[in-house]
Amino acid sequence: MKKIYSFLFLCLVSTFVFGQTQTTRELVWDSQTRQYIEYIPTAYNSENPMPVMFCLHGLGDNMQIFFNNQHLNEWGEMANWIIITPQALDAQIPMMGSVGTAWNSGAGAEGIPYLGTVILNEDVDDSGFLMAILDSLENHLNINTDSVFFMGFSMGGFMSNRMAIEHGDRINAIASISGTIGIAVKDQIPVAKVNTIHFHGTNDETIAYEDAGFPIGGTNYSTGLGAEQTVDYWKTHNQCGNEATHTFFPDEKEDGVTFERFLYKNEVDNINTALIKVNNGTHTWYSKPTNDIDYATEIYKFFTNTMDFPTDIKNTTIESLNIYPNPASDILFVSQDVDEIAIFDVTGKLVLKEFNNNSINISALNSGLYIVKTISEGKNYEHKIQIIK
Repeated sequence: MKKIYSFLFLCLVSTFVFGQTQTTRELVWDSQTRQYIEYIPTAYNSENPMPVMFCLHGLGDNMQIFFNNQHLNEWGEMANWIIITPQALDAQIPMMGSVGTAWNSGAGAEGIPYLGTVILNEDVDDSGFLMAILDSLENHLNINTDSVFFMGFSMGGFMSNRMAIEHGDRINAIASISGTIGIAVKDQIPVAKVNTIHFHGTNDETIAYEDAGFPIGGTNYSTGLGAEQTVDYWKTHNQCGNEATHTFFPDEKEDGVTFERFLYKNEVDNINTALIKVNNGTHTWYSKPTNDIDYATEIYKFFTNTMDFPTDIKNTTIESLNIYPNPASDILFVSQDVDEIAIFDVTGKLVLKEFNNNSINISALNSGLYIVKTISEGKNYEHKIQIIK
């Protein structure tokens, strides 16, 4: 048989610390012996179902390095989640040789000279392998099958998207960091609606924000959908509204980047699609205390539907209502009379408000980025402005 369902869970390494269990397991799948790290937190009790999160490493990485670098044991203890960190297989490309470990995520490139279209590890059934791990967890642990999560960095993000597309009926939510939807799966229709959040830097030179461009031999080839295209894909298939709740995160660290979140909702099915856009961000996992947000924390909040909203302003536009000048220094004008003008700083703090007018004096405000919220005929509108002194 092509698929071998003999779940041979041979314990290679097992450590016990205060009830925690970290085990490297083997599973024979598609005639190959595959590995993954299984971390069971102290709080696990076989009588109570526990959520499980699959954590997928990037191109050329391995499960142990990813597990250690992302402190996944601490994550499991904090969240009281079972953590699964699988290992991808080496990928070979004709005339190029090994490119390192890679998931068959659908990521690849078209029009490569002498090679045409290349999809990394396209003959490897990683999708089936990861679902086989989930099957085994259901057999030997008490997991909460309504709280199955996937997250991944770079190619692990591509693979998380593929899993949501093909197995969304068994996955509650995914988080993709710097990895989008691969060219081989971008036209597939998801089997179900899935909560999705995507993180991406606008200056990512490994997987470009605009078109998922990847450098090969001095030329950038698109590996899949761009960051915003990926969000649009999920927003469409999740049947979310086009209006986003737009949140600016406080900009307090001198790290050269700023963070903002766009959250789209399907209120009927309680499904969310989100983007955390990292302005000037690169192909990096951002975290505190160096940066203003912590990716692990934001993923946890999204998965558990406990997000906070510092500004909580609807990102709505209207052609007939304009804010000018922008940048501004002394007086800010609205193109028509409005019921209310409110100005917020990037932390969400209200700093100025004016009623029944079409202008507001901003001369007392410091230079920086602000959000202007106007109310006209019961509708809210939001604009970003820059104040320069």
